[in-house]
Amino acid sequence: MKKFVFSIVVILLTIVIIKNIYVSKKCTDINYAVENYFTTGIFNKYKIYNMEDVTLSFSDGKDAFMTVKGISNKTPHHKVEYTVFLEKDNNGSWKVKKVYSSEVTLQ
Repeated sequence: MKKFVFSIVVILLTIVIIKNIYVSKKCTDINYAVENYFTTGIFNKYKIYNMEDVTLSFSDGKDAFMTVKGISNKTPHHKVEYTVFLEKDNNGSWKVKKVYSSEVTLQ
């Protein structure tokens, strides 16, 4: 029984590590990094149901600001807008460092 549990734990740990490496490699594309951040995660308070517009405001190759517009994942699904600050790490992957919330009125 101990071998079975140990095997399951090792397999799950391997899957998690492979997934993290895969996402890290895919995050070399800034658009994928932003989309992945805003559309995944169980406890993500900035989760977006549908991304309508993603605009690059500023980038110097190491730092970037992007504006993201979409529909909130929480009911009643209001329109939301965020300004995102991203940094590129040593591996060339983009990481979200700060999210600034903007108020959006219904149109």
